[in-house]
Amino acid sequence: MRLSPPRARRGSALVVAASALCLLPLGSAHLVAQPPPGYYSSVDSSSASALRATLHDVIDDHLRFPYTSSSTDTWDILELAQEDPGDSGRILDVYRNDSYPKQGGGNSLYNREHTWPKSYGFPDNKSSNYHYTDCHQLYLCNDSYNSARSNKPFRDCNSGCREYPTSFNNGVGGGSGQYPGNSNWSTGSFTQGTWEIWNDRRGDVARAIFYLDIRYEGGTHGVTGVSEPDLIVTDNESLIASSNTGNNESVAYMGMKSVLLSWHFQDPVDAKERSRNDVVFAFQGNRNPFADHPEWVDTLYGSGATMTVYGSGVNPAGSLTVLSGTPKIGTTVVLGIDNPAGTQNAGALPIIVPATAPDAAFPAGSLLPGFGMSGAFGELLISLAPPNPLAPLLLGGPWTGPGNPAPVAVPLPDDPGLVGQTFYFQGLLLDPTSAVRFGLADAIQMTFGS
Repeated sequence: MRLSPPRARRGSALVVAASALCLLPLGSAHLVAQPPPGYYSSVDSSSASALRATLHDVIDDHLRFPYTSSSTDTWDILELAQEDPGDSGRILDVYRNDSYPKQGGGNSLYNREHTWPKSYGFPDNKSSNYHYTDCHQLYLCNDSYNSARSNKPFRDCNSGCREYPTSFNNGVGGGSGQYPGNSNWSTGSFTQGTWEIWNDRRGDVARAIFYLDIRYEGGTHGVTGVSEPDLIVTDNESLIASSNTGNNESVAYMGMKSVLLSWHFQDPVDAKERSRNDVVFAFQGNRNPFADHPEWVDTLYGSGATMTVYGSGVNPAGSLTVLSGTPKIGTTVVLGIDNPAGTQNAGALPIIVPATAPDAAFPAGSLLPGFGMSGAFGELLISLAPPNPLAPLLLGGPWTGPGNPAPVAVPLPDDPGLVGQTFYFQGLLLDPTSAVRFGLADAIQMTFGS
């Protein structure tokens, strides 16, 4: 069992939830919360073990809402979280992609899907059972599709499986008759069964399962003191089957991990998932970190590739961001360069400079006069000493102004010898029309995975 170490920070999720609830009137899902400043500042992504420990500490101890109640309950939260973008009086369900009028509990159209089936470790809904009512893993779902899924693990199917087609709504879904298409697919039953989710929601569910694996690691809730289980995602079918006991278990398993990892990459985070994360956060006070930082999925469940943005304050925070990708050999990571201070003008040329080592003064860097974004000096955060097996300079399209990071593609060589090696990349803007021609951005440290 993965027991969490004692922590001094307690009850922060309750405070955040209380504040966020003031921003979210019932009956409207139009909240743009995003992580509050500093929400992930304590996270250490330098290794998988450090990331797991520090990320768990950020998202645990959330505020529990009842499964069904005359007061605010999971029905209320989920109907906001899955609101139909085209009609605030309706919801879109997760598997069929049908649009239904909001009806609350006890209706005959949709119910609540436990993406981690409650039969695998927590069939008994007790007031102390946080994972049973955790809305990051609960989804509103067409009744019959929910029954068809039952408690089958997530796996890839084939054209011989039974098809469960989707409806065309919100610009996605629809069509049937050809595998995989826009359909769900299923075969078998119980632990030996298969449920393959359609292409637009498979990543959402995968990240919900990974969230549970990090959020619930045994020990006790830091505010209420109730015992919590250790939920573990795995490829071991026998372990999953062993969780189906009819009782609440202290350790439970779900899968299949390798399939969920693949689905995570196939279906990247989109606006629906980000909005859903904001809504649940407004109530529970914790976020699904994989909707905010999808690159952390690979660090924890994939090849061990990692990325960490760093700087010391002279280069403005947010001057370098990861727009897409994970640092795996043979793939491309897209970085975004921005100048929040506006020292350079729109039309400046974004440049990424690679290096094999950080600056000697890592992580503070060396001050360079005339290379500033927010002052007279800029920070050089990487070492310019040779050798460098990567391209000397990588260029992007023109920067359009503050708040609009200019994308620069960073193609990673398909060289197995680079797996496990760490490289450093720094951004800068070149603007011949500005009094400050060069502006140094933050840097990123990448450890390449396979």
